[in-house]
Amino acid sequence: MTKPILDALAGKAHSSPVWMMRQAGRHLPEYRELRKTFSFLDMLKNPQAAAQASFQPIERYDVDGVIVFSDILVPLQALGMDLDFQPGPILKNPIRSLREFQLLLEPNLRESASSILETLNILREELRRLPKKTLLGFAGAPYTLATYAIEGKSSKHFEYVKGWLYKDPKGFLTILDRLADLTIEYLLLQNQAGAEAVQLFDTWAGELSLEEYTKMVLPSTQKIFEALKHHGIPSILYANGASHLIDAQILSGADAISVDWRRDISFYVDKIPAGIGIQGNLDPSMLFAPEKRIIQETNRILQAVRGRGNHILNLGHGLHPTTPIEGVKTFVRTAREFSF
Repeated sequence: MTKPILDALAGKAHSSPVWMMRQAGRHLPEYRELRKTFSFLDMLKNPQAAAQASFQPIERYDVDGVIVFSDILVPLQALGMDLDFQPGPILKNPIRSLREFQLLLEPNLRESASSILETLNILREELRRLPKKTLLGFAGAPYTLATYAIEGKSSKHFEYVKGWLYKDPKGFLTILDRLADLTIEYLLLQNQAGAEAVQLFDTWAGELSLEEYTKMVLPSTQKIFEALKHHGIPSILYANGASHLIDAQILSGADAISVDWRRDISFYVDKIPAGIGIQGNLDPSMLFAPEKRIIQETNRILQAVRGRGNHILNLGHGLHPTTPIEGVKTFVRTAREFSF
């Protein structure tokens, strides 16, 4: 039996499968019930709870993909970085020199990421009864991991990380290359545990110019996708606010590029070669609109990619915490009803 998301990543889909970034999370009342028992960190360490959160969107919306409930910063924990959520991620021991980075622990990912690997095992067994659904793993891209490792938290200006990039590009490339190796190992372990396809989130890459992204970030990104391709693992690359980077992303080696809503989908259809898939790109805030408008905008995207064979319908970023359930249902239902 074919799986729509895997078919799309292979360029063989007859219609656009659908899932959503951050689909397992704060907008779901059943997730909020779980959080009455578990903190976010506790959920990451509890495979049964994490599997339950991962599966909730399938039960409510019947989307085509289950993405494992986790966080992109798990590999930094494996390096010995002290992670907390208040509620956003805080790393209490940010690195500010190459020497500090070199002194981080040599990680045993099989041990330090054992909870997420067990969560994937549980989900793989659960999905035996839903053979058309794809189990997705994910990781943070090296540059985005570096931003958190160096800044210690989210940032408006990224002065520490970008300052380092400009001041010591050779040292910065050393860090990105090491983080690429860590990410490859992490994603291969996820695949062994059940992930059938993976998405690489480069959340903060859009803060860079095309020149700096191409010179500094693209090499480590290509290294990851080359390794995934070598192991036959389908892959997606996502970066927020990155339409100006699309020429470089096309060279990344990803099977599909996930794009945000800041450019019309037709821009990406014209720009991205037919052999590379496109994922996206409804504005997450559109799900607050009246039903008629959600249907109109979703159909507009689907019409633009008609016949491409490698489009995955998704949002241009994650679901907002207050997203109405009915808006999400309309989005998914429209995907199902669209005539290709």
